[in-house]
Amino acid sequence: MTAPAKTDIQAFWKALYDSLYEDVDASLTRGALFRSLDDLEDMFRLRKHMAVVEMPLKDLAEKRVLEVGPGAGGHSALFAKYGAKMTSLDITPARARATNAKFRLMGERAEGCNAVNGDSEALPFADNTFDIVYSNGVLHHTLDTEKAIAEVLRVLKPGGHAVIMLYCKSSWHYWINMFLPVGLMMGKAFRDPNWLGKATEWGGKNKQSVANPVTRCYTGPGIARLFAAFNEVRYRKGEFYWYLVPKLGRLYRKYQIKRYGTHPGGVLVYGEPWP
Repeated sequence: MTAPAKTDIQAFWKALYDSLYEDVDASLTRGALFRSLDDLEDMFRLRKHMAVVEMPLKDLAEKRVLEVGPGAGGHSALFAKYGAKMTSLDITPARARATNAKFRLMGERAEGCNAVNGDSEALPFADNTFDIVYSNGVLHHTLDTEKAIAEVLRVLKPGGHAVIMLYCKSSWHYWINMFLPVGLMMGKAFRDPNWLGKATEWGGKNKQSVANPVTRCYTGPGIARLFAAFNEVRYRKGEFYWYLVPKLGRLYRKYQIKRYGTHPGGVLVYGEPWP
């Protein structure tokens, strides 16, 4: 079986961008962007997301912040709104362009911010450049996660910190929703080293035509090994989504939407309101 290449990673995440965000970004205005950023921050606070819990929003002014894998740029735009001097790097050119488009819409509120196309395993920045490196659910999709983490440490200033989300292997979603039905019962874990990636990540309006080539999940000890070179490491296990429970979870999600509606904060980061 042929090992995935970085061009495969680019192709998948470009296709997913088109499916999730292309229509939203095409009609986005300055006013709509700032309203959406307010909604996004509110949703993040309700969910206790790392973008507002681990990221010191009120202290970001003039800080040099690197986001690795900005998606469509929602997180980077939120940090820029609080005065961060953002640099956003994505392996997919379309996602870097989408992030830059949001910076342009923000005008003076995103002065000094820029998004570039680049590789997380070979960051095009000097040592000791950034106060904070932020990456939300990205580095477990790289060909060499260990190398990408080493690059994060290299570009951090002394005393700087990294805020990084990686998928958790010690979870209901991995064992009950993914490994048991897909990996074990369908036998994919024994036939394809990239079975998890191919079973995850798709969404939006378009029919999937290209597979996600790389996804990894980590245990606590695995994360400890990844970040062994860092001076201090803190962990927080994220939220549990009831709708991921087979059948009953999906019924519960339909009930939630009918009873409570959806939150508009999801538009910038999921391409649609979030239940």
